[in-house]
Amino acid sequence: MRRRAAWAPQSVPALPFPDGATAGTAGCNYRELDRRARAVAARLGQLLPPGSRVLLAYPEGADLAGAFFGCLYAGMTAVPLVLPAPGVTSAVARCVERCAPAAVLTGGDGWTALAVDRSRTQVVEADGTLVGGEPVWSLAESWRPVGVLRTAPGYQRYLDDGPAGGRLEPAMGHGDLADVVAELAQAVRLGTEEENVGWIAAVHGVEDAVWRILLPTHVAL
Repeated sequence: MRRRAAWAPQSVPALPFPDGATAGTAGCNYRELDRRARAVAARLGQLLPPGSRVLLAYPEGADLAGAFFGCLYAGMTAVPLVLPAPGVTSAVARCVERCAPAAVLTGGDGWTALAVDRSRTQVVEADGTLVGGEPVWSLAESWRPVGVLRTAPGYQRYLDDGPAGGRLEPAMGHGDLADVVAELAQAVRLGTEEENVGWIAAVHGVEDAVWRILLPTHVAL
């Protein structure tokens, strides 16, 4: 991701399929996505120790992608909760109850609506302008890389079962996640269709929104 931002800053991450090439991806160029990620990582580093679990409550798009990469940049564990639309946050409270995150990242349009006990769980507004009330550009400049082991947890999938409850799957290490994305990239190079790439990701425990964010950084169009 950092290499893409340096080598092709104006390129927009896109899926390498003939139809819907940008569906489910970040929707902004690599420079902007990296800037968002660095800002999120810098803010998380101010608030939490490495390895902390962070819930991402966003619809698909640049905010979710920036928050996800920001967690990886910070050496923390991302738990995406993909909202069906901005402000539709009914699942957040039960997800917080079952996942016990150290913090919740969400967009400015959903912050006040979250039914979260802020005395127990930090809630941070993070979008393309501000992260925790601080300008993205300033935080991004202050970010410094952290050392992350391949075995360190980087991603956990939460499966929401509606009012009946939900469950949190075992964490995937940073190295495991990278290996899965490399396998998906190889499948693409061999001509595998989009539906089957998604099936391979699901077998490995990577949800649709996540592989669609990560795969474009491994496959150049």
